[in-house]
Amino acid sequence: MYLFAAIAAFGVVQLIFQLLGGLFETWNSQVFDRFFLFRSSIGALRPPYDGTVVHVDLNDTAIQQLKTYYLTRSHYGQLIGNLAAMRVAAQAYDLIFAAGTSQADDKAIIAATREAGNVYFGMAIDLGSQSGAFPGRIAPEVREYLDRTKWAVKVEGQSEGLYSGTKPLITFPPLAEVSRGIGFLSLKTDRDGVVRRVPLVVRCEGGFYPSLPFRVVCDYLGAGPENITVRPGSYIRIKDARPPGGPPRDFLIPIDENGAMIINFIGPWGQMRHYNFAQILSASGDRDALEMWTEELSGKIVVVSDVSTGATDLGAVPVDINFPLSGLHANVIQTILSGAFLHELSPAGILAIELGMVAMVFLLSTCFSPILFIASASLLITCYAGATLGLFLVYGLMANIVRPVIAGGAAASLIMALRYLRDSREKEVLRRSFESYFPSSVVERILADPAMMSRGQRKELTILFSDIKDFTAHSSTYSPDRIRGFLNEYFETMVEVVFTYKGTVDKYIGDGLMVFFGDPEPVPDHALRAVRAAIEMQNKARGLSAKWAREGGFPLRVRIGISTGEVVVGNMGSSRRLSYTVLGSAVNLAKRLESSAPADGILISQKTRDLVVPFVSTRLFGEINVKGIQDPVSAYEVAHQS
Repeated sequence: MYLFAAIAAFGVVQLIFQLLGGLFETWNSQVFDRFFLFRSSIGALRPPYDGTVVHVDLNDTAIQQLKTYYLTRSHYGQLIGNLAAMRVAAQAYDLIFAAGTSQADDKAIIAATREAGNVYFGMAIDLGSQSGAFPGRIAPEVREYLDRTKWAVKVEGQSEGLYSGTKPLITFPPLAEVSRGIGFLSLKTDRDGVVRRVPLVVRCEGGFYPSLPFRVVCDYLGAGPENITVRPGSYIRIKDARPPGGPPRDFLIPIDENGAMIINFIGPWGQMRHYNFAQILSASGDRDALEMWTEELSGKIVVVSDVSTGATDLGAVPVDINFPLSGLHANVIQTILSGAFLHELSPAGILAIELGMVAMVFLLSTCFSPILFIASASLLITCYAGATLGLFLVYGLMANIVRPVIAGGAAASLIMALRYLRDSREKEVLRRSFESYFPSSVVERILADPAMMSRGQRKELTILFSDIKDFTAHSSTYSPDRIRGFLNEYFETMVEVVFTYKGTVDKYIGDGLMVFFGDPEPVPDHALRAVRAAIEMQNKARGLSAKWAREGGFPLRVRIGISTGEVVVGNMGSSRRLSYTVLGSAVNLAKRLESSAPADGILISQKTRDLVVPFVSTRLFGEINVKGIQDPVSAYEVAHQS
């Protein structure tokens, strides 16, 4: 049954995942956002950062120092010249100079860019899933530039899943021509509006265009388009890359089917080194300042952007809800150069984990009681969540956390529901069974602690036997249905009296009844309860006798014997049939007292009399012989029964 529950839970959650996959992907991404924040708060856990990638920011402080909010192309030309003089490795501008301005300013920035030889500018492009094609109204010089600069890379597998580019907006051609290259700045947010990954290439008109950070990285590593292989849904390989100061090697960048890489953010905006735009600009003509800055920035990849109030392009990322998006490009470059890539499990891997989680929950359900099962299943899910965090922090593996947790939780919940229903049915069966033998208060205790019925004990109890005088002779004169009716009414009345005094019905023996008092619910006055129950049973029997006489029945005369002594009590019998009963000489004595009792009489043993004599009147009946007991025993008759 539990196996069926586990399989059913697995099937149901798989159907839900198919129908609402986007929702669960978002939840999973948001969990990993918390992992990013946790990691960024602890220095030892952050990804490595060696300062190769830095920012030059046009922020509010820089604008105040420059005493102007509106910078001309000449300002940027001067910055380009200064950074070139400082021997930076690359200048990546998170800006699009889409059209020319004044002739003098354009000449200044074009000349500085040509002389620097390491300047990259941005372009905007619409990212879509349809086959990319540029509009027919695009300017000829723009189309000519794009056709000439598109990349021919090797593609393994199907490229239809890669983003396609349309509607390009590029840096105006005269400036783009003298730059080292341009790359697209366009981004795609996830369903919840958070940027977690960026496409590295887009396809268009039979070729490919790189993103700004990927273009910078490839040139920094001395790799051209001929060195690049794209396998959508798997990786981008940069073959024979030559990082400065290191041996040639391949870079394998994990990507999704859209060609997007997960950004391994090293932390919030301030985690990388940032320099003031105005301070770099003011170094012009100052030899000492240039030398100082050269020592600071030589060999660095510089990302230049406008982050001033009102001008900056902000967006939500895992480590910050208002993150200047130029920081994405810097983090992409840092991720690739450091090799600290993040990997996601394949759909097959996620499915295997879900199946394993459900299987583990099923195994736990077969090993533990309900409370321990809930505890162990919760521990299993918690350990998986902890392992997921550990894999992310140590290996950069983003194993899906939400889906396996939901699968395991669903399996545990369904198993518990079925277990509850099964236990409820079993308890109801037990209740109906026990209510024939025990008072309702005792039944509740047994259901709450079934183990109390499985423990064998030696204890002092009081045993009561009763039977109907001459029942065999009377039964031969009535039909079976009439006899059954008499017995049912008789036992119903007698058992009700027994339960009133918290007695336990041991068994029905033909027309006889065996009862004991003091177990499973301990009562110190079990002997007195037994005697008082016997007195009431005789009173009820006289009432039934009168009723049966009016209905044409036989006279009901009952004999009762009671004995108190040490017995063994517990479940006894075979594995197929158990009976909660008592064994011992006191049982034999009670039966012998019953058979020796006069009609309508109650005989009790010496031990019972000693326990009830202050409360019940008795008289010596005589001595009787009991099998298993060498000497005759004294019997006492209970007087004043009415």
